[in-house]
Amino acid sequence: AVVSTQSTGAPMGVLQTAAESITASARSDREEKRRQTHNEVERRRRSKINMWIQKLAEMVPNCKDEMGTKRGPSQNPAMKSNCGVLMKTVNFIQELQIAHTQVVERLQEQNQVLVEMAKVREALKKCEHENMVLKNQLKHHGLEPMELKTGNGM
Repeated sequence: AVVSTQSTGAPMGVLQTAAESITASARSDREEKRRQTHNEVERRRRSKINMWIQKLAEMVPNCKDEMGTKRGPSQNPAMKSNCGVLMKTVNFIQELQIAHTQVVERLQEQNQVLVEMAKVREALKKCEHENMVLKNQLKHHGLEPMELKTGNGM
């Protein structure tokens, strides 16, 4: 059996295997490059996430001082990871939402009180004006109005 050869004198099967090896090597290089690129993108993504979690830890009360590392010691086991920071942040935001709701309710109550006070002031002005008119009518008819003494100094 004669094995066909090309101009190099090597058997055809050897050349095919070498070509496939080069193609596989090129494919492997492309895959390795793509994998490295993906790893770098993922590393940057994790770095950004960790940076924002650190900023949250600095903003949330009782979170920064307790922040530990996944491997390092921490007095609070819940704070040994970013998960602990996120948990405290969610709890803090929920507390802020409750406090905000309470403040809004108090402001609404105060506004209602202010509206009622304005109504009472208007009624008082009306009564004072009516009282002055009645005193003037009494004086006009020759009667002197009596001044009433009240317990609040009015």
